[in-house]
Amino acid sequence: MTRMARLRLSLLGSSRKCSGFGRLMSEISEYFARFRQIKVHVRTLFLVLACSVITLLYLTHGVTNSFAGLSVSAGSVVQRNGHIRVENETVSRRKLDKSYIDEVKRVRLLCIILTMEKDIPTKVAAVNQTWASRCDIHFYVLNSKIRKSDFLNINDVPDDRFHLVHKIQEVYKIIHKLYLNDFDYVLKADDDTYIVVENLKFLLWHYNSSEPGYLGFHFNKFVSSGYMSGGAGYVISNRGLRNMIERGYNGGLCLIVKHNDDPENSEDIETGRCLEASGVPVLSSLDVEGRETFHPYQLEKHLFGNLPGYIYSWAKNPIEKGARCCAKYVISFHYMTPDAILFVDHLLYYTDVFSKHLNGENTLPAFKIERVK
Repeated sequence: MTRMARLRLSLLGSSRKCSGFGRLMSEISEYFARFRQIKVHVRTLFLVLACSVITLLYLTHGVTNSFAGLSVSAGSVVQRNGHIRVENETVSRRKLDKSYIDEVKRVRLLCIILTMEKDIPTKVAAVNQTWASRCDIHFYVLNSKIRKSDFLNINDVPDDRFHLVHKIQEVYKIIHKLYLNDFDYVLKADDDTYIVVENLKFLLWHYNSSEPGYLGFHFNKFVSSGYMSGGAGYVISNRGLRNMIERGYNGGLCLIVKHNDDPENSEDIETGRCLEASGVPVLSSLDVEGRETFHPYQLEKHLFGNLPGYIYSWAKNPIEKGARCCAKYVISFHYMTPDAILFVDHLLYYTDVFSKHLNGENTLPAFKIERVK
């Protein structure tokens, strides 16, 4: 073989080697390109998974925080859809929506209002024009020959404060006999009490009417568990009323006897004694900030602190003035003149403040839902 032929063969071999090396380098480059692609995909997959986990945690947290729409401490009693239960976790705020409002409206409230015949043209007229019509059922309790569909005429009991307890006992017996299946809660109030019925129903919605319970402005006196101010209005659950009649009245636990510390046998004190004897516990009516919802005096007296001295030692909870005097969802005031009732009602139901409801202030929780120890 000539030198030229050997040179050609040598160059051809080198060319093949270079070509093979080139292909190898090309394959290596392609491998690294694929690896980079896989790395990008893995990184993308990792980011997607991380975002998914974070989103899932956020949503789970949101659902947990919205559950039941309440903020309650461990062991607090909470009701939903007519059932009472104990929450063991704190649940954060939630805006009120239509579903909650519809549920609150379904709470059936029977209102009994103590009055006298002479006050029909004035006090009764004001109450009837305002809050009484917002109760599901309401009755005026009086000694009168006037007959009306919303009058409960208790004519065998004198119309004075010394016989109020006998009058109210007769009323509770009538309600138990004739209307027991028509209400979830019964409110007792006076003809100079003003009630914000919607706020009262909102509070009661948190409890269970099939469990015994009793609430209002809590005085820590005369009765070991305390009693509720009659003038501020107090509420008894359906089960509580059953207990009072069936265990208390029928069982001889609620006999009216003279007490040295309450010689006139005040209606609200005797009712408190009877409910306690009948196994009906006191429930909280405070809001989540510890403010009162029921008030035994007029708004201005609570607002400015111009209250009688006894109330500071009798009240179960500290009395405060100014903005702390009254809950956001206030329920009652007492010693209201007919003009004051009409005035407050007009401000609440016929006027408003621009943009007030645009900032999401209507939120849950609103009340401290618990039994009082």
